[in-house]
Amino acid sequence: MKTVRYAVTAALGLAVGYFFYLEFQKNADALRRAELSVSPGYLSAAVLLGAAAYLIGPFIWRIYVNCYVSRKLTFLESLALYNTSAMFKYVPGKIWTYAAQIALMSERGIPAAVLIYINIVCFICLGFVGVMVASGYYLFSEKILPKAVSALIFASMIGLDAVFIVWHTKILNYLIAFFNRLFSRDIKPINLQRRLFVHTQALYLIACVLLGVALYFLARGLHINLSFAKIFAVMATVSVSAIAGYLAFFTMGGLGVREGTMFFLLKQFSTVQAALILPLVARLLTIAVELAMGLLGAVIGVKYHYFPEWRTETPEALPDEKAQIGIRSPQKAKG
Repeated sequence: MKTVRYAVTAALGLAVGYFFYLEFQKNADALRRAELSVSPGYLSAAVLLGAAAYLIGPFIWRIYVNCYVSRKLTFLESLALYNTSAMFKYVPGKIWTYAAQIALMSERGIPAAVLIYINIVCFICLGFVGVMVASGYYLFSEKILPKAVSALIFASMIGLDAVFIVWHTKILNYLIAFFNRLFSRDIKPINLQRRLFVHTQALYLIACVLLGVALYFLARGLHINLSFAKIFAVMATVSVSAIAGYLAFFTMGGLGVREGTMFFLLKQFSTVQAALILPLVARLLTIAVELAMGLLGAVIGVKYHYFPEWRTETPEALPDEKAQIGIRSPQKAKG
């Protein structure tokens, strides 16, 4: 299965690379006429806004984790734990990010299932925000459907989001109770307040705005013609491409899928130069920011001892070491 996943990832990467190669060849004359140059001020603003949007991730994650741990995480701890685990997104398969979180949180007393649940809930909230922003643009700005139909679709999305916010906890706890009875397990019910989901979606909306403005500044920094009047369209592009990248779990951080989606969406309202160049440069800057944040998290985690202390123990030394730190064997503990 791992071989198949890596093969699919490699094939997709090659396909996207070849697609962009053909597009660059086809539009070579237009790209030469673009007369691109670099404005450090705009590029710096784009990077800073992107970094600010990235920091919203560990902030939200910390809020959820603190609902389940006795000793609450500080933001600095969440920065170390979340950002370090997030670097594993560039290993094919989302499981590695979750596995890293579980390993790094192994001494915090939070079950692995809860950590996976937190990531799923965060993605659902991000999905609602992304769909709302994108549908708002295409339904009401581009007017791809009649007004009455657009209003009905958008109202249905709001209603579905409201059902998630109001009934999510109750429905999930019912399923947990059913699962416990069926398999004789003892999974604890969740107890999350409804306003937490509202706050999460509000924060993701702020992140969407920050990333949209960052992409606009990136275009200005490369002297690519992109009007600020299209900022709603840019936000919709960022939202859809981000969700597409997250759903492409078999890729390395959505590599290729996000850029391809952004290309097709940008091409609808901007120049071919913007559609070809912005996704690639945005990916390079995103990787740079994520690696910088990941390394910063790792340094903070090591310096302040936020990571669990893993040790390599030999069978001969294990009993003596346990005796020194006061840990009894399971047999003695039962007695």
